[in-house]
Amino acid sequence: MEKVLLTTGGSDSSGGAGIQADIKTFAALGFHGTSAITAITAQNTMGVGEVYPLAPEAVEAQMKAIFEDFKIAAAKTGMLCSKEIVSKVVEVFSNREIPLVVDPVMAAEAGGQLLESQALTQLCERLIPIARVVTPNIFEAEAITGFKVTDEKSALEAGSAILDLGASAVVVTGGHLEGNDVLVTDGGHQIIRGERAEGGNHGVGCTYSAALTAYLARGWSLDRACPAAKKFAADSVKRSINVGRGPSPVNPLGEAVEWAERFAVMTDVQRGVDILTEEPAVSHLIPEVGSNLGMAISQALGPEDVAAVEGRMVRVGRRVKACGAVRFGASSHVARILLSAMSFDPGLRSGMNIRYSPYVLDAIRDLGLTTSSFSRDDEPSGSKTMSWGTAEAIKRFRSGAGSAGVPQVIWDLGGSGKEPMVRLLGTSAGEVASLAVKIARSLSARREPIN
Repeated sequence: MEKVLLTTGGSDSSGGAGIQADIKTFAALGFHGTSAITAITAQNTMGVGEVYPLAPEAVEAQMKAIFEDFKIAAAKTGMLCSKEIVSKVVEVFSNREIPLVVDPVMAAEAGGQLLESQALTQLCERLIPIARVVTPNIFEAEAITGFKVTDEKSALEAGSAILDLGASAVVVTGGHLEGNDVLVTDGGHQIIRGERAEGGNHGVGCTYSAALTAYLARGWSLDRACPAAKKFAADSVKRSINVGRGPSPVNPLGEAVEWAERFAVMTDVQRGVDILTEEPAVSHLIPEVGSNLGMAISQALGPEDVAAVEGRMVRVGRRVKACGAVRFGASSHVARILLSAMSFDPGLRSGMNIRYSPYVLDAIRDLGLTTSSFSRDDEPSGSKTMSWGTAEAIKRFRSGAGSAGVPQVIWDLGGSGKEPMVRLLGTSAGEVASLAVKIARSLSARREPIN
């Protein structure tokens, strides 16, 4: 499979749409992205201020330079600005046997015209006929066909009319309706179901068409590529980045970054487990109910975003043994502690529970660690102990310290049927595990009772 794609379109100075969105999408899906810039826009999330078209010859020169050096697997067009640029783009693509996705960009999501009115006729008469697929939103479909698009039926009519212009296929994207797309080909049509994703939508159309380009480059059929591109765009919206004062830019790299972070978190938790199991002294810190070590991803929302040891860690003779593998969602107990702590300090993403005793607390204080506590007797009815207790201890610490910090250690004396416990907090699982080793060694060095 060839690994190079080409996008021809405008540059978005805010980094959310246009060439920038395309390149990020290509990278997220495993392709090297090349580009031919048609115009430079002065824009942000609130709208387009100015558009500076490049000379048609400059656009042509960029495209020819790319084709001279790379074997392009598929290509897409976005903002083409003028009829002269459309003409040059058509000349370059006319005799090339590669899938071409035409995204007929006419206006920015946040406002601002991106296609001159004289260019629309050129786009319809010359570019659309050489397209593998055209991806208008409902407003672009209306501009091309003159049909009012308000529902699936009218989207199908508009898509069929665009197909009659010579395109091999048309997808009328439904983000401005109920979230359903309409795919129209010579063989018929299908509705691609979906829901409007919650999040910022600056650049969503560019991201969709770029993802579709990548999937076609893999050799996928439209029946497979269109739903995949729709899902990719929706996921990019859900992971949109809250920057600027207008609609937030979509985040095509969000899923790739999250998976990379999840791998790093699991690796770090396993490293922490190895640190704990290799130090015999740590066995004296394991509570009767067992211990667990966990770490959350930076944008954690629930237990599924926190990796811990399945089945906890227990004491076996003079060693610590992990009962299961490290996986996400393994411990709601640890997750509640971390999610609560992260609401005060997002950097404190790891934690571990160890045995409570006055001697353990003495060893902790000898190491100069900051501490706070809570009492289960004060717990409100219906609350989750670890969520409430962690927050309560942090609030007490801040009140006493007169600062916005978070203690490194939170402890409680237990309650009816509940074992007293100490929790260690840190920025990484390796850091927390190393801290537990220091406490265990300090406790051993003090020659205090440890059982």
